[in-house]
Amino acid sequence: MKDYKLLLVGLISLLVAIFIALLTWLWTSNHKNTDPLPIITSETQPAPAANEESTDTSPDSTLSIRAEQSLQVPIDDVIVSFESRYPHIQVLANYIPANTLLTISNDERSDLISDTDIIIANNELSKERLSPLQEKLKATQHSSNQNQTGANSVNSNTDDDKTDNDDITPNSTNKEARTLTSFNYALKDDQALEGVVLTDNPVAVSFRNFLLSSAGQTILEKYEYYNINGYENSVNDLFEPSSQASKASGNNPVNVADALGNSESQ
Repeated sequence: MKDYKLLLVGLISLLVAIFIALLTWLWTSNHKNTDPLPIITSETQPAPAANEESTDTSPDSTLSIRAEQSLQVPIDDVIVSFESRYPHIQVLANYIPANTLLTISNDERSDLISDTDIIIANNELSKERLSPLQEKLKATQHSSNQNQTGANSVNSNTDDDKTDNDDITPNSTNKEARTLTSFNYALKDDQALEGVVLTDNPVAVSFRNFLLSSAGQTILEKYEYYNINGYENSVNDLFEPSSQASKASGNNPVNVADALGNSESQ
């Protein structure tokens, strides 16, 4: 009986020792340096530099806009929305009085043609108003063509000394100046508001399309500049002479209800 008790005490002591050893191993293992992320890391992997940026936020291209001062608040709102959609495009807006919007500076360091991509006016930009800019654009392009022709002539004289095996292809010159055509972007009372793209900058076309899109038109509507096509007009306005679309088109308004009444009476 006594041997049985000693055997039982020894077995219990052995279990206690095993339990203590297990607790000690767990406590030691939990104090080791471990990677908190479930990703196997390599000690040879270089650490990122302290000043290294995760993403490049510098703009890839810029857009220069010249607009009337009265349009500063709505156009700024449009620009904020445009830049949020295209974060790598920076829009530079210059707001000036209406009477100097199309003024061409005599300062050679500041040329309206080369420094501005889009002009946005708070009224109509007719061909007569754009004619000085059109002439300036033609003169600028003509001067550029002459410079290119002179450069090609110098290259041609230099290439005469080369062997006959050299294949020389002259660069194309005499590029035509682009034709300035205004576009309608909004309607204020009965006046159509217009803008014009001056350069070949593709970002300018993107901004013009955004201005004409539903997103741009929704922003302009907050400042009572309505869509030039009148798609926001109510159904009742379509049957009344006060329709904004009728005012913009200049057509004689027709009361459809009266027309239907006259046809029934005949």
